[in-house]
Amino acid sequence: MLVALYENQFVDMTGESSKEQWYSKMRTGMLLCPVCKNKVIPKCGSKKVWHFAHQSQGACAGLHEAETNYHLMGKKSLFHWLMKKEENLYLEHYLRDIAQRPDIYLGEKNHAIEYQCATLNVDMFTSRIYGYQSIGVESDWIFGMKRIKKKRENLYSLQMTDLTAAKRDKTGKLYLNYFCPLQQQFLLLRNILPISQRKVIAEGYTFAAKNLELSMMFDSFNSKSYKYQNLLWNNQKKTWRMTAYKNVSPSIMYVKKVMYFNHRSITLFSPLAGMPSYNYYFIETSPYIWQSYLLFIIDKLSSPFTLQQLENECKRLMVKRIFQERKLPYLNGNYQCAIKGYLNYLESENIIEQINDIHYKKKRPVPYPKTLDEAFEQDKIFSKKAVIFDFV
Repeated sequence: MLVALYENQFVDMTGESSKEQWYSKMRTGMLLCPVCKNKVIPKCGSKKVWHFAHQSQGACAGLHEAETNYHLMGKKSLFHWLMKKEENLYLEHYLRDIAQRPDIYLGEKNHAIEYQCATLNVDMFTSRIYGYQSIGVESDWIFGMKRIKKKRENLYSLQMTDLTAAKRDKTGKLYLNYFCPLQQQFLLLRNILPISQRKVIAEGYTFAAKNLELSMMFDSFNSKSYKYQNLLWNNQKKTWRMTAYKNVSPSIMYVKKVMYFNHRSITLFSPLAGMPSYNYYFIETSPYIWQSYLLFIIDKLSSPFTLQQLENECKRLMVKRIFQERKLPYLNGNYQCAIKGYLNYLESENIIEQINDIHYKKKRPVPYPKTLDEAFEQDKIFSKKAVIFDFV
């Protein structure tokens, strides 16, 4: 941590105090943790960012995970960057009502900013976000650049939990922000389309910290890469088709078996499946899997059928952990929104028609390719015809 109490005043490691001055304060025994009030010691070595550490290893409510040097450096850099743009800025401000200590707190805006570098499970992530929401504090997460890798143009690999912090910009597209303290550089990820637990299609915008305004962190950017998105998505569908037979995940094994016993191959799934329909990302399972299964269920149901029937079937598989719902606490929605969005897409393709709020009728059969070459061609045709990326 970078903040301590000394003589009941907050002191931090972002200023110009020397090593001797910090050790002098420590010898008084009055350097304390602002949360648990236990003694802390200054760590002023040559290898890590100067920081404070608890003298004893007792539990402290303000500590959530161990801090690496990269994290300390990033937190300090972000604080200095924000000091030039905001007033009433607090480093490691403790919010006693929820026992949380955001890395940076903007007092006037009641806004917490977390710099996340360590691995955090989804439940802990969502708990902290809901904690801020419970006391009316706005929150945003900036991730360490080490958590993201660029695979190729407009294709990135993230840590599995990063999407938990995704928000929508004013155009309704998902975004995330990353920062590297070593290069003093931001990467703003915009127009995000998740294609698996880790991989996303997105537009990345890089800025030097000195050239970036705080408002830009939450702004949308004019999309320039529809063709790239379309191409990358179709490439991903090709990969799904080519690798589905050897994939042994529970969801694929289940749907593969269902399709096999109904004389269909998972490799030759309908070109209408695996589409980024509106809100599709609320289901974490690959879209070609859950959408293929929904098409199978729709085919088996009598017409008209209900939205509730499809929701119940998806819920059944989620309880069995065959399908997985993606937790997105900043967004309004759940797996039901993903199903409804997909039905809207099928309606646009004239496969089904909505009769009323809950009933749909089938209009024409679901198309299935007979060969891989035919499948690849149909994938291109349907994605272009639907202008699918306008649905997201």
